[in-house]
Amino acid sequence: MAEMLTDLLNSIYTRIAQLGQAIQGLKTSLDGLNQNIEQKISNLNEKLKEFSVEIDTTKGKHIDVLREIGEGTKRELVKIQEGLGLDSLATLISNLEEFEKLSGEVLNQDTVNLLLSEAISSVKNMKEANQSKI
Repeated sequence: MAEMLTDLLNSIYTRIAQLGQAIQGLKTSLDGLNQNIEQKISNLNEKLKEFSVEIDTTKGKHIDVLREIGEGTKRELVKIQEGLGLDSLATLISNLEEFEKLSGEVLNQDTVNLLLSEAISSVKNMKEANQSKI
């Protein structure tokens, strides 16, 4: 019976030793996994930094390109405006508006009556001058 107990204890000890080795292997494996995860996180952080720098650089370039496009478009629109004579057309419209205002002032009812009166008077004078010659 003592021998059976010794065999049982040896078997338990062997199992505990195997379990200890398995736990040690698991710990080594977990340490490797943790190190691998830390390395991947570090790589990811590095890539994110590179990506952020690239975004900042690209953003600046895109803004510069858009600014250049805007300036070029503005210059071309000014050329088209000058080529079509839109500035001259605006001046002509302004002059016509002033002419309209002056015409309105000149052609008010009192001025028209005065002009008609003078015209009628001139016609009468011419008629009388012609009759006196006859």
